[in-house]
Formats: sequence, C-alpha cells, structure tokens
Amino acid sequence: MTAAQLPEQYRTRPGTPMVGPYSTNQMDDFYAALSCGEVKPSGLMNLLQHLLVAERCAPGSRVVDVCCGRGLTLPLLHRYAPTIGGYVGLDISTANLDEAWERIEGLRATYGEPFPVDLVECDVAQPWPDLPVFDVAIYTSALEHLPFELGAASLRNTAAALAPGGVLYLSTPAAVGPPPRPLQYRVHVYEWSREEIAQVLTEVGLVVEDVMGLLPPDPDAVAAALTRQYGNAASGWYRDLVARVPTALLNVVSAIAVPDVATELLYVCRRPA
Repeated sequence: MTAAQLPEQYRTRPGTPMVGPYSTNQMDDFYAALSCGEVKPSGLMNLLQHLLVAERCAPGSRVVDVCCGRGLTLPLLHRYAPTIGGYVGLDISTANLDEAWERIEGLRATYGEPFPVDLVECDVAQPWPDLPVFDVAIYTSALEHLPFELGAASLRNTAAALAPGGVLYLSTPAAVGPPPRPLQYRVHVYEWSREEIAQVLTEVGLVVEDVMGLLPPDPDAVAAALTRQYGNAASGWYRDLVARVPTALLNVVSAIAVPDVATELLYVCRRPA
C-alpha cells in the first residue's frame, strides 16, 4: 500500500514533509521545548522512551537508530550510555540528517566523542548498505510514517541487522479495528494494530518480551485499567497522585503499566540467540 492508495481521509495532511510514499514529519524536539518551558505529553513520552533505551544499553553495544531523524537519541546516549561500542543512524531525509549532524557537532564540542557515530542516508525499507550487525536497534515513533508493506520490510531489515540475542525497541501508536481506519495523527501514513505488529515481528524472527504503554487515554480509563490489573488500591493511589502530580508527567509515567489501554506502545523484542 502506498500513501496515494490510502483513502483521502487517511492520508497525511497537506504540507506534511514527504519523501516518496513516506512522511518525514519529525517528533517534537523535546529538549528545545523543555528549555522554553513547554511540557507536552508527546515530548515527555519521547524523552521517557529514549531515556529508557539509553539506560538499558550495555557497555560495548553496537546501536542502530532506524529512522533516526534529527538525532534526538544521541544526547541521552552520550550521558547515560557513553561506553556503547558505536552508533549508526539511518534516515531517508537529507534535511533530517543535516540537523542530526549539527546536534552531533554540538555534543562533540561540549562533551567530546565517547563512542563512534555515523549517519547513513538510506531508505530503511530497501536493502540496507553494508553494515556490521548490531546489539541494539532503536525504532521509535517512525514506523507509522511508512505504508504498511514498506514498514514490514523495514522491520525485516532491522531484524536481519540484529546479532543473535540483540534487542529491538520499537514504538508506534496502537491502532484499533480493521484497516482502513482513521489515523490518530494525520501526519502519519499507516498506524498499526497490536495484532499486526505481533504477526510481522513473529514473521521476521523476533520475540516480543515486553510491551509498555507510552501515552494514556483519559484518566478514568487509566484508573479502571489499574483497578483491573492491581486492584482497588492502585486506582486510589493513582487518583491521589492526579491531585498532586502535574498531569503531563503523571499520565506518561502511568501509561507504562497499562499497555492494554495506552494509545502509544513500546515493544521490547529480541532476536533469539
């Protein structure tokens, strides 16, 4: 399926940056937003998922960032995973990679270069250039910017690039119902259901070890999900926090525990050893 084949109401909105059938619209630069006092759930979500990955990168790990965009993962890797073996970012957009190089130069000037960094311009749904195998693959908030078949091809390429025992961190919105279905965000091209994700990940040889929520529905749905999972005390604890903790922060953190109702998910997948 290409973007042109999608029903009109499911296509990206006019003005969305496109390369071929892909949307190259970028996630918010949460660093810049926070420096201006802007705290959005989507920004906190992206900060949280990148920090989670950075803290889990073992020393010596070779990391590939699929659809790396403007390189938002790099500052957190520099601070929390400075002993990884190297980082390669892949993206189809020259403009995105130019911005990523600027970020890299800024990090080098301030902190030096604790691990080798390279950026490669390529279509991740097509055969990848000759690269080493990787221990960690980061594929965050990007799969939904590809048509379904090309997204599946990109997952196949990512799985093939992982060493035995390697881990993929994959995040994407959680769509509901059979396709075609309305998009949660019109800058997207295709949003995947959990069933579609599970099927394709199995087909490409990956095992899903964990699923975490990243963005929650309304607070009542979160409280109900916590009650089902942990009992009445959990929803009481959550409602007590609602009165005390800033909403944007609480909602993103609480979504981790209730993936069944979350609107965005992080899949932790492993290539069997």
